Amino acid sequence: MKFSFQSCIILFFASVIGFTSCKKLDDEPSNIGRVTQISRLYISFLDYDPNNSSLKNMMIVDPADTNNLDNIYQYLSPAKGGGPILFDASAQAIFQASITAQDTFIQRIPFANDIYGIPGNAGAIGYRGFTNVKGLAYYTYAQQNGTSGSATIPFLLAVTNRGVGSSMFYAISTPSGKVGSKGGAPIIDKQINLGTIVPSSLTLVNNSTGDNNQKIVVIGFNNEGTENKSGFAVYTNLKQQLIDQPRDTIVGVDGFKPVMKVYIKDKTELGPVSYAPNKGLLAVTSGKEVLFFKDPNTLFSGTTDKMNVEPDYVISGANTGLEKPWGVAIDDRLNEGKFFYVSDLTNRTISRFPLVGLGDGNLKPDIVAKTYGSLNPNYIFLDGRSTTNF
Repeated sequence: MKFSFQSCIILFFASVIGFTSCKKLDDEPSNIGRVTQISRLYISFLDYDPNNSSLKNMMIVDPADTNNLDNIYQYLSPAKGGGPILFDASAQAIFQASITAQDTFIQRIPFANDIYGIPGNAGAIGYRGFTNVKGLAYYTYAQQNGTSGSATIPFLLAVTNRGVGSSMFYAISTPSGKVGSKGGAPIIDKQINLGTIVPSSLTLVNNSTGDNNQKIVVIGFNNEGTENKSGFAVYTNLKQQLIDQPRDTIVGVDGFKPVMKVYIKDKTELGPVSYAPNKGLLAVTSGKEVLFFKDPNTLFSGTTDKMNVEPDYVISGANTGLEKPWGVAIDDRLNEGKFFYVSDLTNRTISRFPLVGLGDGNLKPDIVAKTYGSLNPNYIFLDGRSTTNF
């Protein structure tokens, strides 16, 4: 199922900013109901030019686990410079934030067709606080309604870096209903002040009980305190804040405190993260390196700060070809997931590495330094699904 720039026609209408794309010509389904694997790499590009309305700053590599990274759809995204990007299968949508202070919108891009991976028209969720977004996550709470079944409440989560005392954690319930909102229900359910934590990333980690309603919030940070340490702040009261307490509230720093912090030894400039529960791995970029931690569930458990934690694997060196690694994405499929992907801000590339070589450190990529014209890959996200029944 291979396609390229030439196989996809991008249509842009001046009256509607959105997405259109052609179907893959070689995979018309002959039988709906088939089981299909998915490996889609979402790339959010830094590029934005107010004088070039056709600049395409979001791409999907599909599939990303074959012998090249050339199978792409490219899209005109309304984001003014692509920041954090996320896809959630239950939401059937891509979420993309912006890197520019002038853009206070998070784009929600629903899938018009999940079989082909074709996004539909983008819609904006706007709020004045959505500037310098450093991470996105999607949380769903399943609420049992007696014997009549359960209802799911979805939340889009975001963290912003606005300095000490002003950085925020935002929660938006039912984000599909907040697109283009002009009144009615407030956009934000909770805006939480993070105090001394200045976020560099956001991810949700499974807890030790396996209760999906009780996700652990892990927020990366840099330059904390007088020693300028880098690490992760761990929060366990997400359900309490979003479900058990009233919505539409502003929460001070004392209302959302980390139960512990994990300080990484001698590492700085922490960037985006990728959490892979099936693989038992968490990756984070740091300067010229990519750090891997085994057993993140244990790493982020407890109530006492953990000092001078060392990564289990450090990917760096001449063989890697990495100069300024930034976005990282692990293919978390239990059996089929064999790679991790890294964007490089200096080289403007995407590289793919084998997961089996983590212990080597100075690891050679499986696919080296893929460029996409003059565009600058920023954040990336990998959607890997082993058994998707269409």
